[in-house]
Amino acid sequence: MIVNRRNASGFTLVELLVVIAIIGILVALLLPAIQAAREAARRSQCINNLRQLGVAMFNYESTRKGLPPMAKYWCNRDLATCPDGFAGGPGGWYDDHGWYIPLMPYIEEAGLVGRVDPTVSFSAAVNEAARKTFVSLHACPSDIGMQRNEWGIATWARVRTNYVVNAGNTVYGQHSVGNCPLLPYPGCVLFGGAPFIPKKPNKLSKITDGTANTLMMSEVLVLPETAGWGGPYSDAQTALGGQVFTGFHTPNAQGTANADALTRQGEWWNNVRAGWYEQGLPVTAAGQPAPPVGAPPGSPVEATLHSNGHKQQHIAARSKHPGGVNASKCDGSVSFYTDNIDDYLWNSLTSAAGGETTGTVP
Repeated sequence: MIVNRRNASGFTLVELLVVIAIIGILVALLLPAIQAAREAARRSQCINNLRQLGVAMFNYESTRKGLPPMAKYWCNRDLATCPDGFAGGPGGWYDDHGWYIPLMPYIEEAGLVGRVDPTVSFSAAVNEAARKTFVSLHACPSDIGMQRNEWGIATWARVRTNYVVNAGNTVYGQHSVGNCPLLPYPGCVLFGGAPFIPKKPNKLSKITDGTANTLMMSEVLVLPETAGWGGPYSDAQTALGGQVFTGFHTPNAQGTANADALTRQGEWWNNVRAGWYEQGLPVTAAGQPAPPVGAPPGSPVEATLHSNGHKQQHIAARSKHPGGVNASKCDGSVSFYTDNIDDYLWNSLTSAAGGETTGTVP
């Protein structure tokens, strides 16, 4: 029997290749839209996290007559007020309690507070279980997720998280920086108050710039896990300075002049260097984070007391969202702030009582 091949059904190799090419083009066209949709969903979840944390802050403020202190103590001498005479170890005031644990009852994590002894350093072994607890509300899905920090050492093990509170428009020590009052902004940046302060709750009524004009919380990036100490960055649990951001630099600021300033780098930089670059965090021309800024004459004594440079740190708001960061205000709203926001406007948004007029550089 002779088969007539002209009537046989099927595709030629050329036709198959054309179809495959068309499918590939369609996938290439659809992929960015799919990725954008996924990022939009992640950003929406991040906004929701900030909104829930903001509600928790308001509930805390209503109950305790102020926002939680960003640090329970501000120098080692303050620790003498502890009921058991706790003298600072392990570490010192900078290893003590901040806003993170006190907020837990207001995000339905009251059980976590029950595992913390507030009369000893948060770094004490008795608080290890609390330090190692992952609380999903503190992770932005656009980033790499919460990460373990020095996990194998009971004294220091912590979880790195994404959300931090606003410590004002200058540095963690909450003092003016630069050549004040001789130079105008940015040569001199006058500290204009902050919604979060050390040692005591801060009332919303003290935010005289207006709650709608003052940031409450924002994002930072999470550093990948390190076996040894990875430094204070994205450590929101204690008072090392990584529990806050400031308006010293605009969101996601890049370039050698815009690196975050962090202390004690000789103790941790080599441990975290690869992760720092992996997350796209800027470094100085020397290839590492910036050193702490100087405390100018006239700065409060407590700005340098027992500090080791902690209070001269500044950390910018940063995220994995393309083009900007999510941040909440002290009126409960959450907005997206672009990377190209005006420097002075951003600095004004991070002060609480500076009396700045937004949009015009003085």
